[in-house]
Amino acid sequence: MSSSETVAEEEILSRIKSLGKWEIREVLDFIDFIQGKKEAESFIRYIKKKADRKITLAQVRQELSSIKGNLSETISRQREERG
Repeated sequence: MSSSETVAEEEILSRIKSLGKWEIREVLDFIDFIQGKKEAESFIRYIKKKADRKITLAQVRQELSSIKGNLSETISRQREERG
C-alpha cells in the first residue's frame, strides 16, 4: 500500500469514528453502491464484447415471441402450486 493510500485510509477511519450508528450505516450503503456500480460496469463491458452487432431488435422480439406463455402467468401458476 502506498503512502498516499495509507494516509487516505487513516483519514477515512478517523472520520468514521466520529459518526453515529445511522451515519455509519449510510457510509456502508454507499460503499455497497460503489461496489455494485463497479461490478455492473465490468458486466456491461463483457456483454458489449460478446454482443453480436448484426442481431437487430426486431430479430430479438421475433425470437422472444415464439416462447409459450408469459412470465406473470408462470409466476402465478408456481405460487398456486406452492399453496
